[in-house]
Order: sequence, then C-alpha cells, then structure tokens
Amino acid sequence: MFGQLEQLIYTNEEDIKSQKDEFSRQCIQTAEMAVYFVEHYPETISSITHTRELAKKLGVDEIHYFTPEGEIYAGTHPEYYGFTFHSGEQMEFFAPMLENRSLKLCQDITPNTAKGKEMQYAAVWMTDGSGIVQIGMEPRRLLQKLEEKSLPNVLAMMPFELNGYLHVVDKKTGKVIASTADNLIGTDMTKEISKYNRDTSINTFHYNFQGKRYCVYTKNSGDYILVRTYLSLYPIKEMFNSTVLILLYIILVSVSIIGIIKWYVNKKLTKNLTLVIDELKKIEDGNIENITLKTGIIEFDELLFYINQMLDNIRSNWDKISYIMDKGKIPVGILEKNLFYKRTFVNERMLDILGIDDYDEIELQEMSAFVQRKIEEAEAHEIDFAEHIYEYDKNGEKRYLRIEKDVEKQSVTYYVTDISLWWEEIYQLREQSEIDLLTGLYNRRGFHERINRLFMEPEKLGCAMMIMADADNLKKFNDIYGHHVGDEYLKSIAEIFQSISGKNSICARLGGDEFIIFLYGFSSMQELENAVCKIREKRGEPFISRQTELKDTFQFSMGTAFYPMDGQDFHLLMRVADENMYQEKKKRKFSGGGYSHI
Repeated sequence: MFGQLEQLIYTNEEDIKSQKDEFSRQCIQTAEMAVYFVEHYPETISSITHTRELAKKLGVDEIHYFTPEGEIYAGTHPEYYGFTFHSGEQMEFFAPMLENRSLKLCQDITPNTAKGKEMQYAAVWMTDGSGIVQIGMEPRRLLQKLEEKSLPNVLAMMPFELNGYLHVVDKKTGKVIASTADNLIGTDMTKEISKYNRDTSINTFHYNFQGKRYCVYTKNSGDYILVRTYLSLYPIKEMFNSTVLILLYIILVSVSIIGIIKWYVNKKLTKNLTLVIDELKKIEDGNIENITLKTGIIEFDELLFYINQMLDNIRSNWDKISYIMDKGKIPVGILEKNLFYKRTFVNERMLDILGIDDYDEIELQEMSAFVQRKIEEAEAHEIDFAEHIYEYDKNGEKRYLRIEKDVEKQSVTYYVTDISLWWEEIYQLREQSEIDLLTGLYNRRGFHERINRLFMEPEKLGCAMMIMADADNLKKFNDIYGHHVGDEYLKSIAEIFQSISGKNSICARLGGDEFIIFLYGFSSMQELENAVCKIREKRGEPFISRQTELKDTFQFSMGTAFYPMDGQDFHLLMRVADENMYQEKKKRKFSGGGYSHI
C-alpha cells in the first residue's frame, strides 16, 4: 500500500510539474506572438483599445509594454503605467532581462500584487531591442488541475477498506496534511513521530489513541511520512469471522447448488451468452442498428435493452453533430474516422476547402478515403512544420492549409483550415522586410536569415566562399552628380554581382556601398576562383549614367574567405573577408589601382 501511495504521489508531482512547464511555454509563446504583432502593427502600442483587442485575441488578461530601462509606458491597464522592474518583489523577478537581452522569462504562478488574484507573467524583448513586452494570464485551468491533484484528493484515489486509516504527514511540521479520516487533517503528530519513527524502511508500533489501541506502520518517503493504522484486534477478529463464515458457507451451500448451477449454466446461460456475444461482435464490426434478440432471461434482456438505448443515443448524437457542423458553417474542414464503430464523418466545409465537387454521387466510405488521400497530398508539401502549414493544389489554384491530426484510442480526426489569405500576407510582409529597396538584393536582415538557415544544413555547402565588396568612388558620384547618380551606380554594381553569382549564392547589400556575396555548392576551389575572376574582370568596364552625361568605369574592392579553410563559422568568414577587402582597398588606393578620377 505504501508503494502504491508513493507511486501516486510521485506521478502526481511529475504531472503537476509537467502542467506548470507546459503553461510556462505557452505564456512565452504568447508573449512572442504579441511581440510579432506589435512590431508589424506598432500603432497598437499607443492605443489601449487596440492593445485590449490584441489581449482578447491572444487569450490573455494583461499586456504591458516596457521601455528598455524596464518602465511600463503602455498596455491594457493604465493604472500600472510608471511601474518598473524594481517596483516590488513580483516585478523584480524580470530585472535580469535589463542586463541580458536574450532572456525570455516566465514567472511562477503568484498572486497579483495589486488585485490579489493568481496570475502568471511572461516577458520577452522586442527583436529590435526597443522595449519589452509582458503578458499576464490567469491560469484558471492549471489552478483547477493543481486543486484536483492535491494530496487529499490523491489519497482519496487509494482503494482502502473501512477498518483503519491512511495518513500523510509533513515531515517538517509533523502535521497530518492528508488522511482518509477528514477530522484528523491538521493533527500534530510530532510527538508520536519523533518517538517511534526511525530511518528504517518500515516502522511498526502500537499506539493508544482516544481509548483504543492501534497498530501503526510508518515509512519515510521524501518530504513525507506515510502512516497506516488500524485497531490492533482487527486482524484476529477478521480472520476468525472470515474462517467461520467460509466453513459454514462451504458446508451448507456448496453441495446443494452445484447441480443447479451446472444445469442452469449449460441450458440457459451458455447458449444465450453466446448469442449476446455474437450480437456484440456485429456492433464491433460497425453495425450500430438495434439488437432484436430475446433471451427469456430477465438480466440478459435488460442488458440488451440498455445496449439498444446506447445505440439510439450514438446514432442520434452522430446525426446532430453532422447537422450542426454542416448548417452552422463552421470554417473548419473535419474528417473523423471512428475505428471502433467503423463510422466516418466529413463536413461540407472540408469538401469545399479541398475543391471536391459532385460528391452527392460518392459513397461515404469512398468519400472519406478520397478526402484522406487529398489531405496526404497536401502533407507532402510542407511549408511550416511548427504551424502545421502545407501547400495544396486546389483544382490548379495554389492554396495554404493548416492541417492538424488528433489521434485517439478509438478515432482519428483531421482538422483543416484554409489560411491562404493570412499566410500570403505574412509571407509578403516577411519578404518585403528582407529586401534592399534600392538594389533588389537582400538587406542585412535577409542575408543573416538565409545564411543562418544554410549553415544548419552543412551538407549543402560543398566548396564555398565569402566575398566582401566595397564600391569605390561612390562619394564622388554623390558629391558631383547627386545621389540619384550614386544610386544608379550602386544598382549597376548589384546587377553585376547578381548576374555572375548564379543560383548557388546569397547576394546582399549590407548598407551604403558595402556588398556581401556567399557562393556555395561548388565542386572545387578552382570553380570558385573562376567565379571570383569573372567578378574582378568587371572592374574597369564602362559605367554610363542614363540620367547624366557621365561616363566612367566600375571600380570596387573585394576580399575573400574560403570555407572550410578560413573558417567553418560564417561570422568568422565575414571577418576574414572584410579584413582582406580592407587590405586590397588600401593597396589599390596607394597604388592607384583602378580608382577613377571624375
């Protein structure tokens, strides 16, 4: 019994920890979603109404915006404006974020200082470092779980006979914190525990309590002491009574009923039980029509009556769900396959999302198999694993679907939502934020996004090279002819880099007159050298402005770094290439190597 109780307590504590960890992860993810939204729609910060709408959509109770110095300046609750990470012990938890901007912190469940209700707060930095976003959620379901898994409730799950009691004692306080006898909860057992409890596996002793003598077992288990008690005379009394009753039962009853049981079992029960089992097998095979069998045995017929009632409810509920889902215009396509009853449900929205027409002529089972094949076709074109987003060809039209699969013991359910409009909008915003508007190359952010992703798959790199380039004479173009000519010069140099680099490359303008090119997937160093030579050969070629009468030549300095010889980390390759470019620029400047004079 102690072993079972220890296992229950351990499993319970692990489950509670898992629930808390999962809720903390949810809080962090929700805070990151809030950051993502306000970075794309910064006007939300200045509007309490918009911020509260965002909080409602995210399912949180509070959203606060902090300055980089840790002071609340906006959010859903104006009464908190001006609070800082040093305004009390609860806020102090997030103070380390001011020193380390990579931190993402989630506080344990704690009473809200101002309102006293249980809350859990999480905070993350905005990606540009302009501030911190904090969300607060009231963990209602988690608190309910914690209450359900309290020690008194755990103890209530233990199978236990009426004679005797089972207690859990807090080792530090010596008080009963859970018991099968509710009136003993809170009782101080310090004296009894200190006198009789030892560090052995199980301690046994007798103890007088309220005029009765009890047999007591105790066991140390972590922070608790497990206690089992029952009246000392109980085992002897129970053993005697049981023995006498069993003997009388055997002698007086067994001889007279054996023959009756044998006849009844053979003639009535076995035959009818076989018929009932056959009917139940039909249900298992998917036939949920009512059972018409009559056995003539009251108990069997009553059982069959309740089975038929259950089948009626199943059919009725199934029809109601089908009606509600189809008539309610729920924007989610649903395919459910009940493995036990061998029933299938597909709503009309699923057929609309997948572009399936003329479905009135298709049998339901064939339809479910057809729908599942369509879903599997979409799953073969994964776009975003974390968000379960897939690309789908809907009768020649490209669509984006979110497909979620719920597998239970008796059923498999697919939930499909068409998110094409949302996904294309997000993708377009992401693309626009990563492109340099002047040259059409990637900007610094776009370059780092793609090279980070590339270096996560080193098998694609092969022989590779990092090239840093700096356009010469840009200042003179800007000063003499104007920035519009300087911009034209930069765009022309960008076109040179992009045309020569090919598809196995990442080209970007880092800012001003600085460019970076990463060539990868080459089979030999010689091929890389040839590519670099083609770029160098463009120096000295004529540059003719379309906007002025300017005629000059293309001039730029370059520095290279080879992967993996000069480094296996792209940051190191950038530093090496930058240093080599600086040396070449200095050499060309002092030697007059190609610098044009306007």
